[in-house]
Order: sequence, then structure tokens, then C-alpha cells
Amino acid sequence: MKKNIQRLLLALLILMLSAVYICGNILYRGYQENIAADNIQRLKPPVDTAESLMDFEALHTQGPDIIAWLTVEGTVIDYPVLQGGDNAYYLRRDIKKQPNKNGALFLDYRVRADFSDFNNVIYGHHMRSGKMFQNLVKYKDRAFFDRHKTGYLYTPGRSWRLEIFAAAVTDQNSAFYRYAFLSPAEKDAHLHMLKSTALFYRDIGVTAEDVLLTLSTCSYEFEDARTVVLARLV
Repeated sequence: MKKNIQRLLLALLILMLSAVYICGNILYRGYQENIAADNIQRLKPPVDTAESLMDFEALHTQGPDIIAWLTVEGTVIDYPVLQGGDNAYYLRRDIKKQPNKNGALFLDYRVRADFSDFNNVIYGHHMRSGKMFQNLVKYKDRAFFDRHKTGYLYTPGRSWRLEIFAAAVTDQNSAFYRYAFLSPAEKDAHLHMLKSTALFYRDIGVTAEDVLLTLSTCSYEFEDARTVVLARLV
């Protein structure tokens, strides 16, 4: 009987030590990945205030697929934007193409890298740590949406100011992700859809002549839900 109790206690001890090891390993990996995300933010180049341009030469030595830098004011979103050959590559890779659960912010591969298309979608993970695009879900709060209206998008040849005008909860296959428009009428219809289905909408006079930026991350209202935040590039 005594030996059985000793064996049971030993088994429990081994189980507890294994659980501590596994949890510690998971926490350590998460810590390392969060540090990596913070280090990426520290790569942000200076901005030439006279021309409002960012120096991308040093960035391209860190990640050749970097096409832009996105900053959303009043949030932790302050990261480089990449573009891969599909919409899966940078889901689990960082700017150096190394495995990382944070992934990277990336532009839909089907639009042009200079953001000259009508609807330019940038994807990013909703991380529990608050990294990447987690802060987008804050736009589902009316007070937050009303207070946080601006940001910047820097590219090697041009910089834009973001005028945030809408937030919505949608699904991964919705029209919010449409990238091809054949006429001004189709663009007008898209804008009407945005206004009629948005959770919150700010009328800033967006037209078919404007360039839209759609920021997308996972949401959890239903299966495959997405939170999207829309801005006009000016």
C-alpha cells in the first residue's frame, strides 16, 4: 500500500513538472515573439519632415518584401507592411521570413504595391498580447471610434494621411474585401454597401475618386468573423 502511494505521488510530481515545463516553454516562446514584434517597431525609419517621406533603404535590408509603414494614431499599430505572393505566406512569418506566430501586416497580393487601387486591404493577426492588429477591435466601441480618426501610411515614393471613416464586423468572404472594380458605378455601389452595413460610419465625403484602405483582423462574434476598419488615403 505504501509503495502504491509513493508511486502515485511520484507520478503526480512528474505530471506537475511536465505541466510547468510545457507552460513555461509556451510563455517563453510567446515572450520571445512579443519581443520580436517590439524590435520590429524599433526599426521605424525617420521621416523627412520637409517632404513627409520615410527612408526605406535600411528597412529593405531587414525585409525585402516591405512595401509600406502603417501607423494608426492612438493605437499600438505602428508596423511595416509587406506583400507576398499570396495571402498566406506572412500569416506565420515575420519581416525576415522567419517563423513567428505574430506574422506580419501584409497587403492583399492582388492589388498593386503602390496603393493605387481603389480598395487596398491590409491583413494582420488579432493577438491576445495586443500586438499587430489586435487594437482594431477597439473600433467596435463607439467612443473609441469617435476619438481615433487618423493615421499615416508611408511608402518609398509617397506618404498618405489616413482619415478613418468606418468600422464593421463582417465575414471573411464579404464584399469588404473586393479588390477589382471596373467602373465608377461599381465603386459607388461599394461605398453604398460600406455605409449601409458599417457598425459605425463617419461621413467625410468619400467618393469613387478616392483611395480606400481596409484594415482587417479576426473577430469572434461568429465563425470566421472579421473586424474591418476603413480609411481614406489623402
